[in-house]
Amino acid sequence: MITFDENRVVTLEDDEFSHFQPVGLAPLCYLEGTSVSKTLSSNSSKCLCRANYFGHECGIPAAVWHRTISKKYHRWPLKPRKVPRRIIHGLNINHEIEFFRVRLEELKDAVDVYIVCESNYTARGDAKPLHLMDKLRSGFMGAYHSKIVHVPLYKFPPEGRENGWFIDMYLRTYMGIHGLKRVHGVRSDDLFVLLDADEIPTREVLMFLKLYDGYPEPVRLAMRWSVFGFFWKRKRGKQTGSIFNWILDVSTMNLVWKVCQNNTFLIRKDMTNNADFQERLSNRVSPWTSGTKQAYAGHHCSWCYSPEGIRTKLLSAHADDKPRWGDFAEKLDLRYISRLIREGEWFDSSRPFVMADLEKEEQYAPKFMLQHPQQFSQLLYPPDMTNELYSSNSHNLDSQ
Repeated sequence: MITFDENRVVTLEDDEFSHFQPVGLAPLCYLEGTSVSKTLSSNSSKCLCRANYFGHECGIPAAVWHRTISKKYHRWPLKPRKVPRRIIHGLNINHEIEFFRVRLEELKDAVDVYIVCESNYTARGDAKPLHLMDKLRSGFMGAYHSKIVHVPLYKFPPEGRENGWFIDMYLRTYMGIHGLKRVHGVRSDDLFVLLDADEIPTREVLMFLKLYDGYPEPVRLAMRWSVFGFFWKRKRGKQTGSIFNWILDVSTMNLVWKVCQNNTFLIRKDMTNNADFQERLSNRVSPWTSGTKQAYAGHHCSWCYSPEGIRTKLLSAHADDKPRWGDFAEKLDLRYISRLIREGEWFDSSRPFVMADLEKEEQYAPKFMLQHPQQFSQLLYPPDMTNELYSSNSHNLDSQ
């Protein structure tokens, strides 16, 4: 039986794989982004890129290339690193167990260690089990245990009962302070990625950040914004196009140490006016964005649960998250919630979503979910397409 080490300390190791290698006459190509067969058969001194990869080494994914680099590539001081950065990924979890599973499977080798903070209180201050810890103890995702630093939080700060937003700050700060103590061998140019449990970046973008030097920081990820399931996308007003969720969430550990003073919560704040930030980064003080409508840098799937899971989220919200829909009894009715999911309606009776087309969108959902559609059918397809009712006992809907 797999035993999870609840006090695990992770020592970061260097990736010794040669991601950039000569291919035929081409001196240095990113193997994952290069069509090796075409490059060899062409006798070209240039790397010939696979679809959605660009640059001299074919190491720049579309989400990075199309956003800012394509028109000014010659001005960017991008160059492959001899030794990849390591990525430390921090997040807090309430009941998003299956999304955590998808994250692990989706990102694979891109992330070196996960710091996961889990409290036995909801953001409102109600007692709850440590759902993820219980699953890990039972062997859940055992192949990834060596990468997981679980940080339990067994107290609810009294300030949280007076100020709900204090909890949001407290959870992320606690995760960073106590989690980073258990990660050894960290270098100043390693990366810290801070995301919510329903935000999953693409592996391609993270690998670029690991393997290249020459981009500014902090990094903002423009993610596809879905609600209730990947079949509903956010829209702006009368426009039919979807909008992004712009998330400032990636920085070097040097920035965490020197500018954030070890407070990882500050990574998601705009620090460009901070004097230390400006001094250290000279004239490159604007947060840099990866991701476009044609090539997202990740997925943010808000309220993507079963009706039971949505009810849990409603009841878990902190007191100052207004309007707090969980305070209205009629909003907690599972039949009402099922109708919202089916019709794309919000709790205020508005309809701010547009139906997505799985057949036309290459980045409709995380790849792992698309590769296992039966396991995630209730998040991938509208209820009418699945021809079944949402149920609280479905294994992939985080209704605990």
